[in-house]
Amino acid sequence: MDQRTPQPAIQHILGNIFLVFAAITLPGSAWSMFGWLHAFLPLIVFTFLCRYGVTVGSRFILAGSGIAAITGIIVPSLSLPVFSFSMIPAGYMLARSGLGGDGPALSGLKSSAVLVVCWALLIAALGVTTGVSPYNSLIDTLNAGIGETLSHYRQSGSLDPDAMMVLESTLYQMKVVLPIIMPAIFICCALFTIWVTMVLGNRLAVRLCNRSVWPRYRFWQLPEKLIWLAIVCAIPAVLPGLPRNAAVNLLIILSLVYCFQGFALCVFFMHKWRVPLLFRSFIYVMIVFQSFGTLALLMAGVADVWFDFRKLNPEIPKSDEDSVDD
Repeated sequence: MDQRTPQPAIQHILGNIFLVFAAITLPGSAWSMFGWLHAFLPLIVFTFLCRYGVTVGSRFILAGSGIAAITGIIVPSLSLPVFSFSMIPAGYMLARSGLGGDGPALSGLKSSAVLVVCWALLIAALGVTTGVSPYNSLIDTLNAGIGETLSHYRQSGSLDPDAMMVLESTLYQMKVVLPIIMPAIFICCALFTIWVTMVLGNRLAVRLCNRSVWPRYRFWQLPEKLIWLAIVCAIPAVLPGLPRNAAVNLLIILSLVYCFQGFALCVFFMHKWRVPLLFRSFIYVMIVFQSFGTLALLMAGVADVWFDFRKLNPEIPKSDEDSVDD
């Protein structure tokens, strides 16, 4: 994994260390403004390891993390950025897997598993040290929010009796369903974070290192046999009991994964038909943020398993000559 790379200049060294430090500490100083930086920590780690190699890249990451940890201990207004630290191992795993020759699906699986395990350990550690489980606190907070919403509409009288009955039924169902699907929500957050890291990281590797770790995103494809897992899970999902809860969570996770494949299919044809970049970006935004668009991505991703709309070759070269957006 480690490769010989030219030593960066002193200003680049300091800039890289500061970038890691800022990405770790800024979310703790103003979560509402900088909380989104957490999602880019694996990307920073991945990019440093790809560009500078594991030895030099790790020095930047460790130096920035160490300064951030010391700052969190010394400065009273900043809490120790433990959540930021939990994001870093996923970047290491992604770089190790991708540079080791693993495909996008396997690399994403390994990195997502590492991220989920880090989050689970963090939740367990916080529960032991504080005596309050963050997981249960989150569910209680959501239930309290649902109760407050229901109370507000009851007191306002802005809804007619029929609409109020529908709202009550929906909110009560949410109270029942949320604790059941919460594991899937956490895992989907990890999957989405890793997906963004892989897509952007692969592009940055082309720009900064003149090589791609994986094929272009439009060529990514899930293993064909994975669809059978979704088919098998559909059977216990309609039956009562614990197997049903596990199957429902797994189906939600697989739905997101096949949405990723559906989006790759969309990118492939947008590129093939040479749709202008501005209009293409507008279509992407509309698809992602519209519920019907998400359903269309899921259906397209599943259908691509059997119909192979892109007619992909068994082996797709990593160095695609066209550098237009993925």
